[in-house]
Order: sequence, then structure tokens, then C-alpha cells
Amino acid sequence: MRSIPLAMTWETFQRGRWGLLLGALGANALPMMLLAALRHEGGVEPADPSLIVMQVTLVQINMFAFGAAIFSAQGAPSRLYAYPIRTEAIVAWHMLLAMALIALEVVVSTTVLNLLFDQEWPLWGPALFSAAALVAILAVCWLTDKAAWLPWSIGLVGAVLGLWFKSRYGPMFSQPTHVWSAITPSEVATLLAVVGLSYWVAIIGVGRSRCGEQLGSLGIVAWLGRAFDQEMEVGPPFLSPAQAQFWFEWRKKGWAMPGSTLFCLILMLCVWLLFVRNPKDVVEMLVVSGGVLSILGLISGLIMGNTGPSDSNLEMGSFLGTRPMTSVDLSRTILKVAAGSVLIAWLIWGVAFLILSGILLATQSMPQPFFPSGVQWWYVPATLLGSWTVLALVASASLAGRMTWLWKIYFGLFGFVIVFVLFSKFALSPAAQSQLFYGVMAVGGIAFVLGTVWAYAKALRRSLIGRPAACVAASLWAVLSMVVMLEWVRHPVEQFPVYLFVIGLMAAAVAPLAAAPLALTWNRNR
Repeated sequence: MRSIPLAMTWETFQRGRWGLLLGALGANALPMMLLAALRHEGGVEPADPSLIVMQVTLVQINMFAFGAAIFSAQGAPSRLYAYPIRTEAIVAWHMLLAMALIALEVVVSTTVLNLLFDQEWPLWGPALFSAAALVAILAVCWLTDKAAWLPWSIGLVGAVLGLWFKSRYGPMFSQPTHVWSAITPSEVATLLAVVGLSYWVAIIGVGRSRCGEQLGSLGIVAWLGRAFDQEMEVGPPFLSPAQAQFWFEWRKKGWAMPGSTLFCLILMLCVWLLFVRNPKDVVEMLVVSGGVLSILGLISGLIMGNTGPSDSNLEMGSFLGTRPMTSVDLSRTILKVAAGSVLIAWLIWGVAFLILSGILLATQSMPQPFFPSGVQWWYVPATLLGSWTVLALVASASLAGRMTWLWKIYFGLFGFVIVFVLFSKFALSPAAQSQLFYGVMAVGGIAFVLGTVWAYAKALRRSLIGRPAACVAASLWAVLSMVVMLEWVRHPVEQFPVYLFVIGLMAAAVAPLAAAPLALTWNRNR
């Protein structure tokens, strides 16, 4: 390479080529599915307020999803500290490349969505905002690296930037009224100021880290540590290796999902108290947060299923591989930790919902109706079952230890969604689109059931699961399927293929009991 900046650029694309592609696909999968579903239901006018709200939300989700891929591809600046390059150059090339990548991705993504779904979403405003917001988040991360200030600083900067972005579509604290159709000189100046301030803050943060200096602290964390730190006590010995492994796994991974759930709820409550203060909106926020549990389950599943020495290497090392316990016991221990983590996170959400309901009832501020339209009794258990299914399936896939194999699955799913949307848009009539949609739902449900049967047959043949456990799992799936069928008979609001897909998801909920030991055995004995 002729220069270090050129080498940095080449390294970003070399080490992150698959991550960037996956990030782009993941960032666009949700808007494509939502817009495809709306088209299937008859479509929505581009100027409809609900569609504007969707655009504002999806642009920020796109920014965070692809921004995370850029952050992973570039790596931490600390890897360049020993190179003969100034701190200003490290920061500048990181930021310039990140801004160019995310702006290009937003423009291409919005253009494709506009062409596919006949929308009129603006291009350059969201693209420029995404570039400025990304470098602002990067600067805050570098400034508060390895400090207790990190999550709070990111939350504050993200809230301020999000509110400014929201104000481009109408009043800051009201529903959006119009799209961000034109960029004014004052808006360009504001974004340039954000970029300049971020560059200055990033130089301070990277320079401090490069010199090994610690960020100043108020001492709150240290005080809490002294206040709640108890003297070490030698308790009774563990009765079995499985018990010791459960203790180790729980201390290392068990609080990942409950902690994330609590942080999200606190952040949502703070935003509501500061900017909204409408009882109906806080109820809707808590209802939506129940669905967010599945997203947190996706992230936590990657953590739970990682038995490798690092986040980027899932292959089990010799230290864990030589533990005096079988792969069956080890996989069961991991699933127990996952189940406990999901249950505690769900209870945190449920307790928050009950406390809020009590407060609204005591203050006579209960909205009528209490639940948003479309939310029925099954939503509450569905949040628990959905988060468990997502977490357990992702953890089981990660336990296989094959990163390449895992990437292929994710790429295949995202690629299928995009191909499905494109084919439906340009090759089929509306009636044929409905038939294809229900056909895919039916095939997906059947595939989940057949995949679960295959996993149990394979696990039984290799004595990785007992027949009593398989019978319990089959009985549980049968009971859940009967509940779904009764709901279809009582309220046939959707076609039968949709309920068939849900029945397949019920099978996927019990599949990890057989899939986890199979995957872990494959990993441990590779």
C-alpha cells in the first residue's frame, strides 16, 4: 500500500466485506417486509401520516443497523496506535470512510424502496443526517471508552439527534406532518457543525486513549462497588460439573437480556417523561417494547451460543472442550441459562406494565381503550414465547461454531426476502401476490415442523435426547397448536396458511431441546 489511509480503507473492505453486506441486507429487510405487507393489504398513500412515522423510524433503524456493521468492519482505533500516523489522521479517515459508506447505503436503500413500492421518501436529507449522526456516536464512543459514561452519553446524543431529525418532519413533540423534501442552508450548517464538533471530540477521546489516560469520573460506580461489595465467602462445593458450569454461564451471560430490557425500559420512560407525557403513548410504548424483547433475544442468542474464545470466533476451545461433562449436559446448561434470562427479562417487562397500569388507574389517567387496536390476550404470552424461540434458535445455531455456515444462513434469509419482494412486485398480479404470500407462509410452517422432526430424530438416534423428553416436547407442541387452532376457529381473521405458519413457529420453540446438543456436539468434536 502507498499510504496508511489507503491501507485502512482496504482493510475495512477486506475484513468487513461480509459484515457490510449483511448489515445492508439486515437494514433493508424490515422496511421491505413492512412495505410488502402494506401493499398486500391494499397499500397506503405516500402522504399518509402513519407512513411518514414509519419512514422516520426506519431511517434511524437503518442507520443503527448499517452503522454497527461499519463500526465492526473498521475495528477500534486502538489497533493503529503503534503505527506512524497522527491521531488526527486516524480519526479523520475513520470518520470520512464511515460517512461515505452510510450516506451511500441510505441513498441506494431509499432509491430502491421508492422504485419498488412507489414511495416518495426523500434521499439527501436522511443520508446527510445519517452520516453526521454516525460520526457523532463514534466520537462519543471513543471519548467515553471503558468508562461508565458510555451508555448514558450515547443515549443523550442519540436522543438529541433523533429529536432534531424528527423536527424536520413537523413539530418536534407531535406527529409528523410532512416529509423532509428540501434541505435548507441552516440544516446543512447544523450537520456540518455536528461533524466538526464530533471530529474535535473524537480527537480528544482517541488522544486520551492513545496516551493511556483515564476519563474523569464522579466516583459513583466506585462508591456503589464499595457499598454493595461483600466479603468473599467460600460456600459449599458444587455438587456436579453441570452445577458449576451453570454458575459460570449465568455470571458470564445470564444478565445480558434482563439488563438490556431494563435499560431499554428506563430509556423509553425517560423519553416519555421529558418529551411526551401522554398516557396513551406510554401504553403504546410498553406494548411495542414487548415485541422488542424478540430483538433483544436475537442479540442475546449470539451471546448465549458463543462457546469460543472471542466474539469473532465461535469454535469451542480446548479449555471448555475438556470440561468433565458431556455435550448433552453442557447444552442443557446453556439452554437453562437462556430460559432463565428470557423469563427474567419478560417478568421485568410485565412488572413495568403492571406498575404503569396501577399508576394510571390511581391517577385516573387510564386511556380508553387501554390496549391499542389489534392487541389481544395472546400478545402477552406471545412475547415470552417469541423471545424464547428467537434466542434459543440463534443460540443453537451459534453453538455449532461455524461462522461461515452461520453467515450463509443469514445471507440466505435476507436474500430470500429481497428476491420474494422483487418477484412479487414485478412479475405477479395482486391476486397472485396474495396466493404467493400464503403459499410461502404455508411452506415456512411446514418447513419448521419438518426441521424440528429431523432434529429430534437425529438427536434420538445419537442418544443426545431421551424419549421421555421428546414425548414432553411433542405434547407441548400439540397443546400450543391446539390453542392456535381454537383461536382460528373462534376468530378467523386471517387465512389458514398464516395459522399454519404460527403452528410451525410453535414447533421451532421446542426444536432447541434437540438442536442445541446436536450443534454443540458438532462444534466440540470438529
